[in-house]
Amino acid sequence: MVRHGTREVTLLGQTVDDYGRDLEGRPDLADLLTACSDVPGLERIRFLTSHPLFMSDRIIEAVGSLPNVCEHFNIAVQSGDDLVLRRMKRGYPAQRYVDLVQRIREIIPHASIATDIIVGFPGETEEQFQNTLAMLEQLELDVVHTAMYSPRPGTKAGEEMADDVPRDEKHRRLLAVEALQERVVAAKNSRLRGRTLDVLVEGQKNGKWWGRIRTDRVTFFTDPRENLVGEILPVRIDETTAYSLRGTAVA
Repeated sequence: MVRHGTREVTLLGQTVDDYGRDLEGRPDLADLLTACSDVPGLERIRFLTSHPLFMSDRIIEAVGSLPNVCEHFNIAVQSGDDLVLRRMKRGYPAQRYVDLVQRIREIIPHASIATDIIVGFPGETEEQFQNTLAMLEQLELDVVHTAMYSPRPGTKAGEEMADDVPRDEKHRRLLAVEALQERVVAAKNSRLRGRTLDVLVEGQKNGKWWGRIRTDRVTFFTDPRENLVGEILPVRIDETTAYSLRGTAVA
């Protein structure tokens, strides 16, 4: 892929941080990241999606030390309430996720962290939902992918649990998470104003080039040149919102 021009790859797996346990010698994701980082010309490496139970210090340290591995983690938590997590059979309490995020930030202070949240899981009370909100407020994550629970055929929840949270209530909870996250990310992005960051250009939209910085934030910028797709350019960040960064390419 790199010989044909690829600048960035994403190692994709449902539980990618558990990679290798079925292979001879039991290599882990850190070994895979190291092997990929040795490929000449590969500028950026990403990976997703990770499970809190399998994210080790060894993996975190590999992300922090390998120069072409992006400092971005996608680790689904799903809920901030222990009883809901047990009903989901996630295998960890909420505090374990909190400790993991803090550990990542100890090793890589500037890392960005994304997660997934399901609102309205069967039996979720208002108090339990508030525990999720409180956890998100405490952690100030960079991205929260939020979904309203819906029964899925073949799953234990879909077949054995009553879908007892009304749709209107699920929607209210989803909007509450989105409002919190908009405030958190707007504040985090504002701290990037005035900085110059490397953007891997992915395309053009409404007369502006766009791409992503290493921590996966979408960035729009102006530049009069043509055919910039695939280039990595320094961009000075002039404006920020909760959804994107905007700036100007630096000569």
